[in-house]
Amino acid sequence: MITKLSPAQLGRDDFLATVTPEDLDGDIGLVGEQCGLDVAVSLVVRLGGTKLSVPKYALKRAARRYIRAHYDGTNAKKLAMATGMTERFVYDAVATAAIKKDQNLLPGCENLF
Repeated sequence: MITKLSPAQLGRDDFLATVTPEDLDGDIGLVGEQCGLDVAVSLVVRLGGTKLSVPKYALKRAARRYIRAHYDGTNAKKLAMATGMTERFVYDAVATAAIKKDQNLLPGCENLF
């Protein structure tokens, strides 16, 4: 049942509180199903009228950083599963990491270079 509000009570929040999942058409309906009604409504309010693309690998930079921080030489499969990336991606992320200036030095050999 919809409660009738006086003109002084009418507001955006009151309107948004009446939105139901059935009100969301197309892709925003999918967002509502997967992420919740509040998220979908928030996207409409903040980004309505904007064409938005959600690339499959939008988190690549974060995945590389996570992999480089946690790779121990034996856990490529686990890191791939944790990040949603492939094992090949894990190995590539590790191989392209910047080498620290002292990373390849053996203890006691610091003054040789």
